[in-house]
Amino acid sequence: MEAFLVSILTVGIAELGDRSLFLAIFFGVQYQRPWPVFWGMAAGLFVNQALSALVGVWLFQMVAPEWQSLLVGLVFLAMAVWVLIPESDGDVRQHTTGSLFLTSAVAFFFLEMADKTQLAVITLAGAFDSFMPVVLGATLGILLVTTPALWLGCRFADWLPMKAIRILAASLFLLIGAWLLMGAAGFLPELTVPAFGDAF
Repeated sequence: MEAFLVSILTVGIAELGDRSLFLAIFFGVQYQRPWPVFWGMAAGLFVNQALSALVGVWLFQMVAPEWQSLLVGLVFLAMAVWVLIPESDGDVRQHTTGSLFLTSAVAFFFLEMADKTQLAVITLAGAFDSFMPVVLGATLGILLVTTPALWLGCRFADWLPMKAIRILAASLFLLIGAWLLMGAAGFLPELTVPAFGDAF
């Protein structure tokens, strides 16, 4: 129970103002169908946290950090282009529940790669020597922050300037992608993982 509660608190705080929060708002505004987006978001986040806790430590030991950052940086650049491509009202309505679920799951899965939340889950799982409580706590912690953002995006979609939101989202993804690629190329100082385990 302690691992579960600490994971909720740690990850929930880490997600305040994070990129997942902004993507939840964007999906709410774009698709205005919160339930398939919510379940896709939950599934993508759960799988990401599970992989982090299960193989994250091994992955970060075996795969060079510059390759991790390079891959995730390219994904963010692709997302920057993707959000700039507008969909017509007809295209949005044609999205099935299944396609919205899959789109949301994939987007949130990749969005959390190499994120501070993923690093926190790796550390918490190791510190508590616990898998499922940490994964469930971390996933719930993220959902407690992103779910209200998703519903607010749906609720106020007609009032929000979609073009400005697209440009802002693309700029955010472009900056994150460029930052990761610059880090992979060695142009930025190496960041260290916070030692969460020292607190437990």
